[in-house]
Amino acid sequence: MLKNHRIGRRVGLMRGIGSALALGAALFSWSCFGAAVETQTIPTPAHERPKPYVIGSDDEVEIIVWQQPQLSGKVIVAPDGTITMPLIDRVQAAGRTPDQLKDKLQELYARYVHDPSVTVRVSEPRSQVFYVTGAVNKPGAYKLRSGEVLSQAISEAGGFGDYADPGKIRIMRHGEAETVVLTVNYNRITSDASADVSIEPGDTITVP
Repeated sequence: MLKNHRIGRRVGLMRGIGSALALGAALFSWSCFGAAVETQTIPTPAHERPKPYVIGSDDEVEIIVWQQPQLSGKVIVAPDGTITMPLIDRVQAAGRTPDQLKDKLQELYARYVHDPSVTVRVSEPRSQVFYVTGAVNKPGAYKLRSGEVLSQAISEAGGFGDYADPGKIRIMRHGEAETVVLTVNYNRITSDASADVSIEPGDTITVP
């Protein structure tokens, strides 16, 4: 009976040592490779908060004129910044916010429709961009494509420069009330595609 008790204690001790070793290995791995993404949030002063979206060329804009389906639909903003609408022909859209364009369309349609009510929505913000700076081969502004992720953004910017540190990429993301800074360990992304980070309009990616 005493022998069995001693054996049981030895097994328990070995299991405890095994668990400690496993925990130590996990902590060692974490310290060596780090998390894929670390997040820091910084309050944005009121005077620096983003302004309303400004329509640009290539954006897809949905125009709805209440109870006038023949005047409603989706249009693409032309390279010259205009859209072409029934009855009123070409209207400058680029450089205006959706509310400003709505007011202009209501003013123009008032010549043909009694008390027109217009809704303007940017259905595809194709003029949106992101920025890549630092140790890349082609820093600059790039058009944001649907589903864009960090690895694609780095590729568009010509890849890393000779002295880049992919383990400490920073993504600065300006929100309405705060700025979020993501520190990304790109080395984790190369071995695990699911760790890739989505890019949002206006993001600034900095490669040290």
